[in-house]
Amino acid sequence: MKTLDFDRIKQIFKSNKIPYYFISPSNFNLINLHQWVHNWTNINYLNCFDDNERSCLVPHDEKKRAFASLEKINEFLLEHPSTIEKINSDIEEAGKGNAIFLFFNQKLQQICKELNLQLILPENDIVKSIDNKITTTEIGNEAQVFSVDNFLGKVKSYDSLVKICEEHNLGLDLVIQAPFGDSGKTTYFINSQEDYIQYASKIEAEDKVKVMRRISSVGSAIEACATSIGTFVGPLLSELVGFPELTPYKGGWCGNELYQEQFSSEVRKSIHEKTERLGNALYARGYKGYFEVDFLIDFKTQEIYLGEINPRITGISAQTNMAPFCQKTIPLFLFHLLEFSEIEIPIDPIQYNKFSLAEGHQGITSQMILKATHSGLRKVCAAPVSGVYALDEQKKLKLIKQSSNPQEKGTKPEHVFLLRIMNRDEYSYYGSDRIILFLNNKLTIDNGMKLNGTALAWINAVNEAFQTRELTEEEESLAKRFTNPTNTKGSEA
Repeated sequence: MKTLDFDRIKQIFKSNKIPYYFISPSNFNLINLHQWVHNWTNINYLNCFDDNERSCLVPHDEKKRAFASLEKINEFLLEHPSTIEKINSDIEEAGKGNAIFLFFNQKLQQICKELNLQLILPENDIVKSIDNKITTTEIGNEAQVFSVDNFLGKVKSYDSLVKICEEHNLGLDLVIQAPFGDSGKTTYFINSQEDYIQYASKIEAEDKVKVMRRISSVGSAIEACATSIGTFVGPLLSELVGFPELTPYKGGWCGNELYQEQFSSEVRKSIHEKTERLGNALYARGYKGYFEVDFLIDFKTQEIYLGEINPRITGISAQTNMAPFCQKTIPLFLFHLLEFSEIEIPIDPIQYNKFSLAEGHQGITSQMILKATHSGLRKVCAAPVSGVYALDEQKKLKLIKQSSNPQEKGTKPEHVFLLRIMNRDEYSYYGSDRIILFLNNKLTIDNGMKLNGTALAWINAVNEAFQTRELTEEEESLAKRFTNPTNTKGSEA
């Protein structure tokens, strides 16, 4: 019988000889994995740590080019001479290597093959099919994990929408989702014809959308790993969504919290069970490995509904894997690495999930993602370095230690780890990620509906330290085609 042999897994990765490469704009999503996995390298476009982190390779880009997608950034990184030199050197010694992405495509799969890298992710076609929010709903129905009352189909006009809502008893206070895309940008809140007109062209362009009855709810997020022996489920987090101090998108994800009083034991147990069923359903469809699920908890009834499934590493992966429970045991993502290796997983998922349910909510951790809310392009003229900070007597940022390790903030509630995403002399644009904060504090009040004083104090301090200016005429000319997508949720995710 398998036991909770965490030491065995720790030893497997401590003595690992096969190189792992996480190729992404930044190392945010899997930050600190190099401390658990020997021969781990982050290949990143953004120089978040000013060349002070040995696990990060940041290929130089003399042209400071624009990219149309995250996949294009990854192609640039993987084809860069310094990356190829590093991989060739490593593989000459180890014989092979493993590649990990947030987002990938057929071209990236081909480049990996040419570099003798094994892509340790499900096939792109499977990921794309599951990423469809319509398919997500269908998978949930199969696993008896139901969404809020909804209609899946074509919407041709506001009149047709009203008719659909009457037929399906949805009311006219609605949430409409497109099949693909970041929920902050492709989720539309409609309760009048005027609202509908704003998004009509986008809604009507889709062959099928998801039309849901709108409920008053608290959002939650949980990650898991579907494997051949079952689904491993991590700690349950709440979600910060649409706070205008953090994001310009009404339905946009902008952070998470983890603390004991956040959810009742009944809610935790139900969500764990639902997530396990979803993982098993995904595996039956050919998907294996890491995934994330958003659930909605109705304020009035405490009913739990499926929000969406994100078949990938996501924006909560960093907080999940650095949660007190995962640091006490092992990061959840190590199960993904084992599933794609030839090593048998030495832990029973049933036992693990019982332990995760009992202990996963211990400690207080949170994260906030600060996005640019201004219109047009601006140039960054001041940005704080990545590191551990406190607030001084004037509520301004006080650097305690420049660092690349979020764990160096310890457990002190007055200390925060700041991960700088956007640096000085870069372009700041509407919706771009600027700063990510890792905290040991609660962030919200009123059932998650408002940010508390602690959150607002840190947001104000960061905004004061992070400064931008208007572009000169020359810069304006150079920046006309600038569309550098460095958003980091993974459910962009």
